[in-house]
Amino acid sequence: MTSLKNVLEEIVVVEVQEQTKHLSPAAREAINLSEVAAFALNRLPVLYASTSRGWLQQRKRAYNELQQQIVSAVQQALLGVKRDPLRKSTKIAASKVETPAHILARLQKLFSKSSLQWQDVPQAFQEALTLVSHKPEYASLSINDRHRLQEIKGYLQRKGSHHQDLQSWQNNIELPNPELKSYILSASYFLINVLEDLAKQEIQNQLTHMANVLPRKVGIDDVCAYVLNRLPPLYATTEQGVIWQTQKAKEQLSSQIESTVIQSLMTLGKTPRRLADPIPLLKFAEECEQAISELRLIFQREDITWRNIANLAEYAIAHERQGMTYWRQQWRMLGQIYSEMYLKPGDAELSLSHNSEGEVLIVRAHTKEAFGWLADNPKNLGISTLRLFPAVAEIELYGFFLDFSINYTREEMAADGII
Repeated sequence: MTSLKNVLEEIVVVEVQEQTKHLSPAAREAINLSEVAAFALNRLPVLYASTSRGWLQQRKRAYNELQQQIVSAVQQALLGVKRDPLRKSTKIAASKVETPAHILARLQKLFSKSSLQWQDVPQAFQEALTLVSHKPEYASLSINDRHRLQEIKGYLQRKGSHHQDLQSWQNNIELPNPELKSYILSASYFLINVLEDLAKQEIQNQLTHMANVLPRKVGIDDVCAYVLNRLPPLYATTEQGVIWQTQKAKEQLSSQIESTVIQSLMTLGKTPRRLADPIPLLKFAEECEQAISELRLIFQREDITWRNIANLAEYAIAHERQGMTYWRQQWRMLGQIYSEMYLKPGDAELSLSHNSEGEVLIVRAHTKEAFGWLADNPKNLGISTLRLFPAVAEIELYGFFLDFSINYTREEMAADGII
């Protein structure tokens, strides 16, 4: 988990929203928040933080010293983004910029719970499945309406038995969570400062060369924040923009990046390290990991990750709503195949689809080690698959680093003697 963030990202996004509040809904809809934010951020100082204390200090500096500069940069962005040469391009792939915050925002909408936190997701998921199950009083109601009906029933029952007073009712109202609001806000935009990856790569290279001369170990995030705060921002919102900004960095900033990294390592290496909490938003990453672990236990699937949980939840709810409860058994069997392949949690993702030949087991490997093991042992995968899904016509194996699949057909399974 990375404890690193430019605090100006959130502040700029809030300023964009503030300046566009007076516009009509149609006009606001036409504005690309990510493009406007990137345009403004590329014309402002960077204020990266890697600790909770640094986060607070950088925010204080932004409001005390840069407020007018931020307002002006956003005004220029709203006017200038239309002629930005990086604008008419392909959006950055979601896999490169999507974060757990984006997924939590999707789950909040799916479960109709605007204050949902990661720690609440396992329970909310199970409640949603209960609400969409075929019960007469819930027929044809949306999840949101079913939540309201359940809350009203619960309130009436409490009122009849306990005569709750106004104060007790008020205590049940969910209070806004500033940190959660900040976390979810980060899901409203997709952008990337290409210097983050370039700086981290250079830091790793220099750590290898300087390992014997550094007085003490240094934190990668601390070094990265130090370096990025001394380099100009290079934000992009499109694939072409990333390529263009990366090329610009390599041509114009290569030596500056290297020298700044060396300087930061020597400086931080001599500074006594103090115990420091990570940036506040990191606690949601820890809650996310815990929630995913619980969901893996509940549904007996070690391939559940924050990246696929929203899609899996949508799939389960859609099938439960239609009374097709076989998905539960299907998930358990997919989980069994996963465990028999000796894959670690999150190493890969399994799913079933259909083609003209019949059922297809799709396996997406998230690590090269998992891909290598699966590619080298198709027979083992086939045996486990056919025992649980005898109608499977083909297995498709994908690697995150490949744009094609390796297929194991039924004919090949027969030739290997497992049919």
